[in-house]
Amino acid sequence: AWYTAFAWFKLAVILEGIHYRYTLGQTVGRGFDRIGDLVPVFIEHGLTTLQKG
Repeated sequence: AWYTAFAWFKLAVILEGIHYRYTLGQTVGRGFDRIGDLVPVFIEHGLTTLQKG
């Protein structure tokens, strides 16, 4: 469970980086405007995985 939760957190960090670049105008294209909304979802999945683990 720990490794799965860690994977969720790592993916959340990657998504946050993409979102940050999007806010600076460095990442353009369809769908990037919604990436930031996924970060809390991935964090929640990681926390849930740890709690159930």
